[in-house]
Amino acid sequence: MLSEATAIGFYAAPMFPAQRYPRLQILTIKGLLNKTEYPRYPDLAAGGLNFKKAALAITDNAQPALF
Repeated sequence: MLSEATAIGFYAAPMFPAQRYPRLQILTIKGLLNKTEYPRYPDLAAGGLNFKKAALAITDNAQPALF
C-alpha cells in the first residue's frame, strides 16, 4: 500500500517549488491522536495563495454641486 502511495508522485506548490509534498499520504488514527504522524502540506498563509488582493478604489472626496 505504501509503494502505491509513493508511485502517485509528489506535489510542488507554486510559491514553494523547492518543497515537495506527497500527493497521497497514508496516516493512522492512532498516529494522528498520539501526534506521532501528521499530514504534510504547504503553508498557504505564508505565500499569499489564499485570496487575491483587491484593487484599491480611488474615490473623490469632494462633494458634487447640489444646484
